[in-house]
Amino acid sequence: MALNEIKLPQAIQLEEKTASDFYGKFIAEPYESGYGHTVGNSLRRILLSGMEGAAVTAVRIAGAVHEFSTVPNVREDVINILLNLKHLRVKMEGKTREYLQLHAAKPGVVTAADIEETDGVEIVNKDLVLATLEVGGSLEMEIEISRGKGYVPAEDLAKVQRPAGFIPMDALFSPIVKVHYDVEPARVGQKTDYDRLILEITTDGTLAPAKALHRAAVLLSKSLHIFTIEGEEDCVATTSDEAVVEETVATGVNTSSAASKQDELLNQSIEFIELSSRSINCLKSENINTVRDLVKMTEDDLKMIKNFGAKSMDEIKERLAEMNLSLGMKF
Repeated sequence: MALNEIKLPQAIQLEEKTASDFYGKFIAEPYESGYGHTVGNSLRRILLSGMEGAAVTAVRIAGAVHEFSTVPNVREDVINILLNLKHLRVKMEGKTREYLQLHAAKPGVVTAADIEETDGVEIVNKDLVLATLEVGGSLEMEIEISRGKGYVPAEDLAKVQRPAGFIPMDALFSPIVKVHYDVEPARVGQKTDYDRLILEITTDGTLAPAKALHRAAVLLSKSLHIFTIEGEEDCVATTSDEAVVEETVATGVNTSSAASKQDELLNQSIEFIELSSRSINCLKSENINTVRDLVKMTEDDLKMIKNFGAKSMDEIKERLAEMNLSLGMKF
């Protein structure tokens, strides 16, 4: 081996004994010292923020005018039905939007299995409870499924043109539930200062972990491609907008794009800011699912959460400060 040869993995190993439709543990080695963290962190962030998926974006319920309505002889009110629908996991390929029908008239529990699937659309968690019908009750719903990325609030989805009577819903499109990586020492010959990258991916079952990793790697590769172009003049663009250049030099921020970048960050899942599992579980127990949800909270609000301690508070404040965010932000 040449002294200046860069060592890179030639294959990725999947731990088969733990692999499932929801979880995958991948091992890649050897990397040069430091490369493991560079690659692992880059893939983790892309997995958490860049994966497309399908989610319920609106629903029309017979007899319901708005989310505060009730349906006769249905135990749950419309708000609770909407909350249940948020947990619906759907695979949808080759389409950007589809409408699914549900018709139920028998007393008892209504589940996702009662939804009529269409070509290209598959319900993953068919045992999800949606509502409970009393004697004489019936439930008819038209469910809008859309493809997207990240988190989109209901107020944004309300701007989408659709038939009358639909109630827009907050949508979390990402199929990624959790991503964790570790870097361990790896041996090559007599040298032990190489990196072994261990990447654990948990999904909601709508996207296989291996396919998610492949898509993230492709996105990362495309993001870096521009830097592989030879010749500085080929890949470095210039601008004639002197005002933008001067503003960027003076402040370090191009304000024309800063607002949109912050908005994109706020719509990320809370996993994106790399909190401990304990902190994430506490937040999710209170339906705090995005960075925007979190920064709207005050310290007093967080202290009211069960099992939320000072260590979690310090961790959250530190992570938010790293991104120029803070608790108690107003929008």
